Order: sequence, then C-alpha cells, then structure tokens
Amino acid sequence: SPPDMGMSPPDMSPPDMATLHPRRMQVKVRCPGKVILFGEHASVYGEPSLVTTVSAYTQVVFEPVIEPIIHFEAPAFDFKLQCKVTLLDDVIPITDEESERVAYDQIKHKLSQKQSFKGDSWFLLLCFYHKLVPLRDRFGVKVTATTQLWPGSGLGSSASYCCCLALGLLTLCKQDTSPDNVNMLAYQGEKVFHGTPSGVDNTACTYGGYLVYQKNKDPKFTRIPVPHPPRLLIVNSREPHNTASIVKGVRAHRKALSSTFQRIGQISLQGLDCVTHDQDIGTLITENQSLLKKLPGVQSRRTDQIVEMCGKRGVPAKITGAGGGGVVIGVIREGVEVGVLERELTEAGFQVIRDIKTGVPGVHVVVEGEE
Repeated sequence: SPPDMGMSPPDMSPPDMATLHPRRMQVKVRCPGKVILFGEHASVYGEPSLVTTVSAYTQVVFEPVIEPIIHFEAPAFDFKLQCKVTLLDDVIPITDEESERVAYDQIKHKLSQKQSFKGDSWFLLLCFYHKLVPLRDRFGVKVTATTQLWPGSGLGSSASYCCCLALGLLTLCKQDTSPDNVNMLAYQGEKVFHGTPSGVDNTACTYGGYLVYQKNKDPKFTRIPVPHPPRLLIVNSREPHNTASIVKGVRAHRKALSSTFQRIGQISLQGLDCVTHDQDIGTLITENQSLLKKLPGVQSRRTDQIVEMCGKRGVPAKITGAGGGGVVIGVIREGVEVGVLERELTEAGFQVIRDIKTGVPGVHVVVEGEE
C-alpha cells in the first residue's frame, strides 16, 4: 500500500482492557479514494465520465469505551476533541429530512457554544452518532481517523471519510450495513461538506471498482467490470485551487466550448472500451489533457510541469478533477520504470504516490491480517 505521506497512523497497540465497553468490539473501517480517469468538466454538462477507486485510503478506528464520552482524534490535522454523549440528549430525534436538518443545526449550535466547532469531520461524527445510536443505548467511543488522501485534491477524501463513518457506526449499532444504506448515509455526509454534491464520490467509494457517471435529472451510475485495471502514478502539485470558482469560470464559456465537451465525453466512452478490453489508455489520457488545457483556468504552471516531466519518462499524464492546481495522474505502462521519475518529481517539490492500483474494492470493515 502507498506510504502514509507524513500523516501519523493511529496507535494500533491494544487499548487498556479496563476502558473498553464490555458489550462492543473495536471496529476498523477502510475506504479508498477515487480519481476521475476521463470526463471532468464535461460531465457538468451531461457528458459521461469514467471514475475509479484508487489504493490510497482513509481509515477510521472505532473503540467503544465504558465512560460516556465521544473522543475524536485526527492526527493528520492535529485534532483531539471530546464531548459527553449527554450533549446530544436534548437534540430533536431524527425521523425525516426536516427533523434531520433541525437536529444538525442544534448540534452545530451546541458546538459553537462550547467553542469546539473544529471542522466538518468532528461535526459529522456527532451528527451520525445522534442519527444512528438510540438514546437508550448510547455508549462512549474513541474514534481515530487517518488518511493517505490529500484534502481538497479531487481524490474523494471527504467521501472516503463519510463512508468510513457510516459503515463503522452502522456496524457498531448492528444496523443495516448494505452498500445501498452506507451510500445513502455517506451522501448525507457529503452534503455537510459540499452542500450539493453530485453523489459520484460517495458512490464510487462505497461500491468500489470502475463507474460511469452521467448527469441528468436522475444521475446515472453504472458499475463496470475491468479485467486488468491500469496502475497509476498520482502527483500532488501542492498548488491550492478553488473548485467552485474554476467550474464557474468554465461555465462562462460554455457555448464556445461545447464541441470540446462533446469530444471529452467521447474520450470517456473510448476509455471505457479500452479498460474493459484490456487496451492501453495512454493516448486517450494525452488527448484528454490537451482538451482540458483549452478550458479557462484549468491548467496551471505546476500541473503543466508535472505532465511534461511524466511525458519525458514515458508516462502519459493528465489533470484529474477541477484543475487550476491539485492532482495529476499518470498511467504506468507495461515495462516502464517510474523510480527515476518519482525521484525527479519529489526533488521538484511535488508529492508522489507510485504504483497505485485502480478499481479496488470500496469501503469495508478491515479483517485481521489485512495489509
């Protein structure tokens, strides 16, 4: 599996048995990230996109404890927070969409009063706990989250976390852990992070594998079997970007770019045909990148530099996600050694995860001995 990228892993040593809840066991949940292989920006206007999970993960460990306290630790972001479970006792029970909205507002208000509103990850944990754990059966729990996914990079870090929270709490509470139920709950979590998400990130992270997404009145997600999924190099430009403003800038030129969007959509379908028939996608990756460069605000000096460095070493590469910075993916072709390229990219100041598997399984409870 890829390196932890400097993010401290959770303490895997056995907890003090005296602090464990006598009726509940530790649950460890892992969820992959995702990349858009083909189709970003064009998918906003109804063209298909091809999405795949990748072997870089978020992991959340749930350790029930005797004391009635919810602990939350996220070493990567220096979070170490806690509150008593009784904080949620007078929050309105969730029975429908309206009561859920009111309950979440009440929880946010309580955190603001306590000056402990430290971001959406902590807030969402309390929301899901309130939604899933009956008042009569509330228990203390220590939740530790670690990730290999760079936040805000287009790798699905928030969806991956939402899926982990959903499956972990559903498992602890012995409720419906079917993928459909996990996905529905994770989508509600994505709304907390993003307001009006497309649903593609949580769907990919839940079910895993390859997915064709096409936006319409009822968004269409189609899972695709891929016999020999290609491997990728993922490179972080470390250049901050604002997805909403980039999408808005592209939209301003929508009419002039309609033929570009159509061609990107065609490439998505051609790419789908290639991966399902075990054919090389490198040429399509290169063409898709050349089309993305036509979109205002999508290219940047640092992502262009990454694409150029990859191309010189025989690794076709393109932006994934909104662009304007963020992440670049490169396709590792058979027989191409990427060690030298990895060193060059690192020396140039970029973050690299090499030899990433695509099409990996979605969110799951980790079994003993799993790498």
